[in-house]
Amino acid sequence: MQDSSAPVVTGYLVSRMALADAEDWATFALRPEMLSLTSSTAASVADLQAMIERTLSEDANAPLLFAVREPGSGRLVATFGFHTVSALNRTAEITYGVRPQHWGRGLATAICQAGVAWGFASQGWVRVQATTLEAHAASQRVLGKCEFELEGRLRNFRIVRGEPSDYLLYSRLPPALSSTA
Repeated sequence: MQDSSAPVVTGYLVSRMALADAEDWATFALRPEMLSLTSSTAASVADLQAMIERTLSEDANAPLLFAVREPGSGRLVATFGFHTVSALNRTAEITYGVRPQHWGRGLATAICQAGVAWGFASQGWVRVQATTLEAHAASQRVLGKCEFELEGRLRNFRIVRGEPSDYLLYSRLPPALSSTA
């Protein structure tokens, strides 16, 4: 069943991530082709459970994670959410991951669009940002389709497999603010 407090992604069921989702999430989040696209240091189901546990906090700055499921089977096909949430500044950074068997079907774009719209409408955020490794062209295409603007390169922004790596920074503002910015 669709969680009434979660973003809506047409054709899928979306709910807040639960600790019970960690094992299913691990079946794709810990695959080498997924990890190579991120700075994630997760290596086990326990690591993913710890990430989910942080989202269960009542703290206004706690990260948020959502599960995206096929309606018939209930199979977890994607996750998305927001880390680096700042209640004070009303900003957050979006993150998303799609099971590799579902790549190229527009799901990442759909969840990014739904997540951003939800953040602006229900959280009152004035900025959603995203960062990608320079080599992650697919995510950069998703951000472009979702009307994010490239702001620049963040040098040595995150450690990726032991090495400082450059990232590209993108942002999107709510429609009312983006026309005046």
